[in-house]
Amino acid sequence: MVEIRPVDTSVPRPPTLRRWRKAASPTFVFSVILPRIVGSLETGEAVDTALADTLQVASTLEARCIVLQTPPDVRPTAANRKKIAALFARIPPEGVVRCWEASGVWEQDDVIATARAAGVLPVFDAARDDLPSGPIVYTRLRALGKSASLSETSLQRVADALRGRRESFVIVEGRGGVRTRQALLTATARSRAEPGDAATVRPVIMPMPLKAEDEEQ
Repeated sequence: MVEIRPVDTSVPRPPTLRRWRKAASPTFVFSVILPRIVGSLETGEAVDTALADTLQVASTLEARCIVLQTPPDVRPTAANRKKIAALFARIPPEGVVRCWEASGVWEQDDVIATARAAGVLPVFDAARDDLPSGPIVYTRLRALGKSASLSETSLQRVADALRGRRESFVIVEGRGGVRTRQALLTATARSRAEPGDAATVRPVIMPMPLKAEDEEQ
């Protein structure tokens, strides 16, 4: 899995994107994060263009996930809840997991309720937050610093949260991500081995977020 963050003023050209998709295995997952200008929930031609360009990137890559990240100044107001729902209404749901990652003063229950009203998946940190029930989870394990890694207890908490999910998308941030990745896979395998556990899809993990830039000059 790789998380693609198209630069706000530039996205890779279609030939580059097609090469990426062709080079990856059919089961490889691309996840596309919407540009910051879209996450601001502003309106206007620039927002419309950024959204359209990013959705084209997602289509060319056959992205499995599209993620909206809203900044802290997008507060939990009725107006912003309507804007979030209206934005996702512009993103076709067929074959795509649409996700929303809030930041700032949003309470978890409010995030879940707003996401459900918009028909999308809320994004939380499974090492710190209780994940809502459902067959699919998209979680971001926050940056851990230059050498830090999650404790065994935290890793087991994440693994337990992934048990029984049909699909698990896990982003591990920070330079400790490689060690965390392997440790989490071990903890997930241990959870699967417990008596009575149903089959669990192996989580897909990326050590650090990737900013996509065009390879062609």
